[in-house]
Formats: sequence, C-alpha cells, structure tokens
Amino acid sequence: MPRQWNFLSNHGLIILHLVQNPRATLREIALATGLTERAVYQIVRELEEGKFIDKRKVGRRNVYTINRRTILEHPAYGRLTIADVGKTITGLA
Repeated sequence: MPRQWNFLSNHGLIILHLVQNPRATLREIALATGLTERAVYQIVRELEEGKFIDKRKVGRRNVYTINRRTILEHPAYGRLTIADVGKTITGLA
C-alpha cells in the first residue's frame, strides 16, 4: 500500500479546522484530522504559545480565534502572515 501524505503539516491541519470550526473540542479536532487527542492538545498549546491562536472560554467550551497577522517565523516564508498564506491558497483556481 502506498504511503499516505498530506499537503499541510499537523499544525496547518488544526489551524484550518479551527478557521472552519472555532468552537471545536479537542476530540472533534482529533476526529476530523486523524490525530490523537494528545497530539491535538500539544499542537493547540504550541499554536497558543506561538501567538497563532487565542483561546477564550465561553460557557463550558473554548472558542479559538486565529491571529491572522502573526508572521510565520521561517526563512522560506519571508514576512508572510497566516492571512497571506490563506489568501494564496484560496486564490489558487
């Protein structure tokens, strides 16, 4: 069986899921991305620490907001922000 791969990293998959479902639980994110809840917890924590997402409590649930102006800190990305990447991907037709 050929090895399966994904265009986005696990971090990218979670950000994409949170853009579409900002009230998703860690379990829902895990089921949607095929990752374990433990992996999702760790990645969400890393995304918060990196200022890519903000989390606030609403009732019993967390609501996530993507910080679209956060600059991706990697030489390959230059000064691209999350919003720039989103525009680039959605602009591909």
